[in-house]
Amino acid sequence: MRSLWGFLVQTLTVSLVAALLLVVKELLADKLSPRWQYGIWGVLALRILMPVSMSRHVLLPVPLWVETWKGAVERTMDSAYAEVYRATSVQGPVPLLEGGPRSITDWLFVIYAAGVAAVLLWYAVSYLRLKRILRRGRPASEETRKRIQSVCTACSLRACRTVAVPGLPSAFVCGVFHPVLALPADTETDDKVLLHELLHFQHRDALQSVFWCVLRALHWCNPFLQAVFDRIGNDMESLCDQRVLERLEGEERREYGGILLEMANDRYPRVPGTTSVSNGGKNIARRITAIVRFKKYPKGMGLVSLCIAFVLAVPVLAGTAESYEGGLYRPRDTGLKFTQAMALARIRRCTTVAGALDTYTKGLMYENGIYIATASPLGRHEEIEAEIRKNVETENWVAYHLDAGDELEYLSRDNGYQVCNLDLQDDGSYKALIVFYATAFLNPDGEGRWCDKDGNAYAGCVAVPVIIRRENGWVVEERGLRQRFPGIDASALLYAEEPSAILRKYRANGERGSVEVCVSTCYTVDNTVEGGDWGLFGSSPFDETPKPNAAFDHCTEHRYTTYAFGGSLQQRKKLTYAAMESSPLDSLGDEPVFTGKANVGDSGWSRSGGSSGCGRVVTPDWDGTLTDGSGGTAEMRDGLARLPAGYAVRLYWNGKAVEDFILEEIG
Repeated sequence: MRSLWGFLVQTLTVSLVAALLLVVKELLADKLSPRWQYGIWGVLALRILMPVSMSRHVLLPVPLWVETWKGAVERTMDSAYAEVYRATSVQGPVPLLEGGPRSITDWLFVIYAAGVAAVLLWYAVSYLRLKRILRRGRPASEETRKRIQSVCTACSLRACRTVAVPGLPSAFVCGVFHPVLALPADTETDDKVLLHELLHFQHRDALQSVFWCVLRALHWCNPFLQAVFDRIGNDMESLCDQRVLERLEGEERREYGGILLEMANDRYPRVPGTTSVSNGGKNIARRITAIVRFKKYPKGMGLVSLCIAFVLAVPVLAGTAESYEGGLYRPRDTGLKFTQAMALARIRRCTTVAGALDTYTKGLMYENGIYIATASPLGRHEEIEAEIRKNVETENWVAYHLDAGDELEYLSRDNGYQVCNLDLQDDGSYKALIVFYATAFLNPDGEGRWCDKDGNAYAGCVAVPVIIRRENGWVVEERGLRQRFPGIDASALLYAEEPSAILRKYRANGERGSVEVCVSTCYTVDNTVEGGDWGLFGSSPFDETPKPNAAFDHCTEHRYTTYAFGGSLQQRKKLTYAAMESSPLDSLGDEPVFTGKANVGDSGWSRSGGSSGCGRVVTPDWDGTLTDGSGGTAEMRDGLARLPAGYAVRLYWNGKAVEDFILEEIG
């Protein structure tokens, strides 16, 4: 924890988990054994030690609440430990100070950190004082040692060093590495009390006492958790009582309850590294209640207890993510809801490449600045928020509106978007083109629709080059000028016929010409809304809700192959038809596989000019090129299309194979 806000997230989340466990424990108080009643606190210990995730919440959206408060409070401060436009981060349960404090929230965090150190120091001093008192004790008498050995033999326990100390009200075990059993020198200790303390020693409860005291110190200013830690200490004693009662019979059990009643005092509060049968009147009353309902629980209840603990542990440790809600992501004004929406954009980051692209793209499509902020670097959030506030003040827009730009003025939202040519870079980032469908374009002068000479508005598509990289999840940044393609059908762009859309090119030269393969990939996220507003049996074409955890569900590969004839005029005159067949290569050393079934000499093609295809009937004035456009579903691996390392292309002349080309990628 590096700020007050990190501590608030941690302590409030831990408090919610503790409250849940208390409720469950009360409901199952008479149904499950003290072993479960104490063991279930292990879930709380894990929750304390695990840093709270800001993107997930337990029971209540505490991280969102705290991030919202931080956004409202820190806006007017110059804090050293917290930034308004940097999401609160909880790296661990221990406070860490970096630099000097500059604001009230900084000083409060300093006070909290100093309190943790002070409580730990107080615990250490208390332990050392107790050890000094024990040094004044003398070794236990021979008779006492024999009684202890008798108890150990009867119950299969180990003995530890024992001292008798004047003035002690009751026996206890002290020490973690070299434990000692301290007994009152003035009175004789009952064998059942000896058994209790020896069981503490056997199960290393002194070490557990140290562990819980450290956790108590981390939350010293949370009174609710202080009461919970008291309950944990009492449950540890109740468990030890259970172990004692399992070794006693009949009247001895009633006598043990009477001994506890006689020890209802608070003279020795709990000190780290110690255990004691006496822990205060109020706590002993709860332990007596547990003794009254004592029974030897069936062995099968242990499995039941583990199942219950697992069911509780999963939601409180993993948490649940905050879902996208229209009201939260579409605030109407720049009040608290807007502050909360921007807070959620800081903590609800995109976990996948597809999710970042889907969220950012929908932000552009619906001009929603909250969506865009969710998929943008945190360093842009101040700029995004300032622009949104300006829009509200000057243009009277709602508080989520962020102008997508002139290029997307007439975007066709119903047709969705396409992600093309997603390519992994050496630094782990990705480059891609986002392609939108446009029903029209804004005139270059910024007024009206862009029309042809006949007055018809251009339709077409817009390609937005982006880079996707890791930063608190995945973020999207535009990496170049947006390209408008008026009058060009989007399919031409997607099918790799438009050079600006080509990402991968493969090329090879041969004796009779050259071959080039251009490959385009087109990724989609499933945004179909079944049973939407378009009817009971229909579906709306596009889901406008962002999917920050989305995965690509489909990828289409479009391949455009071009052969350029480079032979002599004499060779051309002898050529009646030409064809080519391509074979993808996983590696350039692979043996190409050709079927010999290239489509050549199709009678449906005209001899005068020919037609595009993998085969072509030619004439002496043939322009010397063959083209082949093809496509299909691409093989996916790790969420991306598996593109070949190269291509092999076989050239056919007049039905005979005359040359093979091995194409390598050129960029």
